[in-house]
Amino acid sequence: MATKRILPILKQLLRKPTTTDLSPIHPSLNSRRSITYMPRPGDGAPRGVTLLPGDGIGPLVTDAVEQIMKAMHAPVYFEKYEVFGNMPKIPIEVIESIKKNKVCLKGGLITPVGGGVSSLNVQLRKELDLYASLVNCFTLPGLTTKHDHVDIVVIRENTEGEYAGLEHEDRHKID
Repeated sequence: MATKRILPILKQLLRKPTTTDLSPIHPSLNSRRSITYMPRPGDGAPRGVTLLPGDGIGPLVTDAVEQIMKAMHAPVYFEKYEVFGNMPKIPIEVIESIKKNKVCLKGGLITPVGGGVSSLNVQLRKELDLYASLVNCFTLPGLTTKHDHVDIVVIRENTEGEYAGLEHEDRHKID
């Protein structure tokens, strides 16, 4: 049911805007510059996307994305790699694929508990120098929300402090 409502919105977002287009979806879509890194349909050859299904529900989510992209005839193809949170290190071919494609869809990876084991999530952030996480948040007309006309960007630091994967110890132990 939700797919029937969401698919037209996704198609609208991916279509190529004209210079006179007054987008009913979001005002920023009226500009000539693209707000997405993915090519729009008809812009050329399909774009490679590194796909890491991961652990837990990750494979279910990434499989659904693959189905949606196929149904939309999106100009993408997936380079799928089996990477799991209990692996000691991210394989070099995965890093090379991400650097080549510049796009990666990653499902959740479990974070091992205990000392001496580095999370693959932290390894990816450090290896690819992903020091910030940018999340664009905006409302879409036609979808009922608690607040209208939301258009914000949330920036979260990704590699220092709690996200560095470092263990902290209190210098002044309290008895």
